Amino acid sequence: MTHGASPRFLRVVHVDLFISPEHRELLAASELDSFDEAWQRRAEWFEEPNVRRGGWSGVCRLGLRSPAGGEVGVFMKRQENHQRRSLRHPLSGEPTFAREFRMLRYLEDHRVPAPRPVFFAADIVDGKPRGILMTEELAGYRPLDVVVDELFADGARPPVRLQRDLLAAVAHAVRQLHDARVQHSSLYPKHLFVRLHDDAAPDVALIDLEKSRTTLLAPLRTVHDLDALNRHSAHWTRSARLFFLLQYLGLPRLTPWARLVCRWIMRRAHKRQ
Repeated sequence: MTHGASPRFLRVVHVDLFISPEHRELLAASELDSFDEAWQRRAEWFEEPNVRRGGWSGVCRLGLRSPAGGEVGVFMKRQENHQRRSLRHPLSGEPTFAREFRMLRYLEDHRVPAPRPVFFAADIVDGKPRGILMTEELAGYRPLDVVVDELFADGARPPVRLQRDLLAAVAHAVRQLHDARVQHSSLYPKHLFVRLHDDAAPDVALIDLEKSRTTLLAPLRTVHDLDALNRHSAHWTRSARLFFLLQYLGLPRLTPWARLVCRWIMRRAHKRQ
């Protein structure tokens, strides 16, 4: 990296590179502050790579030793030939991680809970576009579907207060996303990460934002995302789903608008059966 360059986003030759100022020293100490070093780092896959259309995409977890002591967990995604057309790149497309990186930066600016970007880089090697996206681990968080399955395991019924606290926290996080004019477009329970507390409300963060986009039509993002979440949520009763919707809408009771949203969501659910 060139001395004196901007710490937020720069272009070095044909490599797009971002390094979070807060994590610059950490990445340098771990020899991960360049595209080549990050691309060549060997690590076990956290999930099996997604291979399709002559390209691939995979993610691994790294535990980095902080110069100040302790370990910082990060998730590093790498992809090759995983392109998506956009207004910026209508013909050749761009790495899907580039879009996710911009969205993470946008959500960070709008205080929407999501993983914090640590490092992003894109390059073209031997004619193949490559992308790297590194985010800070959501320590103590787990996927919502895993948490809910555990709470309802073997027919158990968790306390109503715990259920409502969890539903309210998820509803608030989704509403924050939508108030920022963002449609997730893949809002499944596995993409909502939750951290439970004994004496405080749960924390919720949104992940996997590759398909997300900003929209001007609030009803569109509401119905599209809540429909996806509703269809993929197990265990919740009808009254729990209604409670979630009222929390999302910020209403104490059903109103004509809330009833209309319910009908839209149910109609979409029936069409997909």
